[in-house]
Amino acid sequence: MADELKTGDLTGERWREYEHGGRTYRIDLPVKLFTRVGGTTHRVLDAAGVVHCHPAPGNGCALRWMPRDVNNPVQF
Repeated sequence: MADELKTGDLTGERWREYEHGGRTYRIDLPVKLFTRVGGTTHRVLDAAGVVHCHPAPGNGCALRWMPRDVNNPVQF
């Protein structure tokens, strides 16, 4: 189903940043990532309960994050 959302656990990240054309948007203490099956937009829930919506990395958008455990830097 095209409207189905996939979720990913981001609790292993201290923060994540999206860079769009030289402007950086930072999310502290991300908790969950939501993506639509077949889509590209990222929706990120943070520990304060705020949802942030971003275009997917690529197309001029870069993504970086700081893992809580450098020995396990990528959760999914």
